[in-house]
Amino acid sequence: TTTTTTTTTTTTVVASSSLKRVDENKKTNITKIHSNRRTLLVSSTSLFSLVSMIIQSPLLSSSPFEAVIAAHASTTTIHKEKEIRKNLRQVLESKIQKTKCPAVLRVVFHDAGTFNKASNDGGMNGSVLYELGRPESFGLKRGLKPIKEVYEEMKARGFGDENDGVSLADCIACAGSYAVELTGGPKFLESVPLGRKDASSADPEHRMPIETLRGKEMREHFQSLYGLSSQEMIALSGAHTIGQKGFGDPYTFDNEYFVTLKKDPWNLPNLTKDELEMNEHIGLLSDRYLAEDEENRKWIYKYAEDAGAFNKDFVDAYIKLTTLGV
Repeated sequence: TTTTTTTTTTTTVVASSSLKRVDENKKTNITKIHSNRRTLLVSSTSLFSLVSMIIQSPLLSSSPFEAVIAAHASTTTIHKEKEIRKNLRQVLESKIQKTKCPAVLRVVFHDAGTFNKASNDGGMNGSVLYELGRPESFGLKRGLKPIKEVYEEMKARGFGDENDGVSLADCIACAGSYAVELTGGPKFLESVPLGRKDASSADPEHRMPIETLRGKEMREHFQSLYGLSSQEMIALSGAHTIGQKGFGDPYTFDNEYFVTLKKDPWNLPNLTKDELEMNEHIGLLSDRYLAEDEENRKWIYKYAEDAGAFNKDFVDAYIKLTTLGV
């Protein structure tokens, strides 16, 4: 009996001691966990404070952290722009139809064509929205309607200008680029810069070139008002290759415009009366006058013979045109 009692007592003491150690270990672990959480919180707070101090420091430009912060900001911006451009292409593909491409491209030229180099105002700013009542804007609603639908859809997706996304002017510039691509021209939508600001009213009148300008007058208009060279002006004029103007297939972007200008169908010899009347419907007056100017004619002939050169120069001139006033 005595032996049994002693064993029981010893077992109870050992068990009690073991439970006490487990309890103490548990408390120690909990204390460590709380301690670790406090350390993490303090570390995070310190890091936040450190970054804030660095950002506010006048020595930022020479700080080794500048590259880290700039790289993070750059990565974030690049990621967002990729998302914007991915969504923009999706929306353009769903809203812009091939039959609307000539009208869409016309809107681009009318929005950008209000730029004045001397006063450095106007240009690609969406002001065309307020200029639809002007004589030169007749028919622009046909092209502007799908572009506005693109803009509204981008806003609905959270990529509007209120969220540092695209403006209406951005959508106009990009829609024109997509119209060129959709009709078989060069693909450069992703190269069109973004970040334009929309105007809240119309730009000044009488800045668009009138269609009765002779070749030299048109060249001088583009140079003096827009700061564009004769080469850039001629390349941009090649956009008339699409649309119902008589320069080949109305929905195929190619160099047929220049081929036709070089042929000069308005002055061919030995034409019948019917042929003469038919040729009178080809292009605008300004189109047939372009080749009168020797400087213009040089580029017209070059693009008539080299479609690749036309495509390249058109893209460069288009991007320059759509950044006027930006």
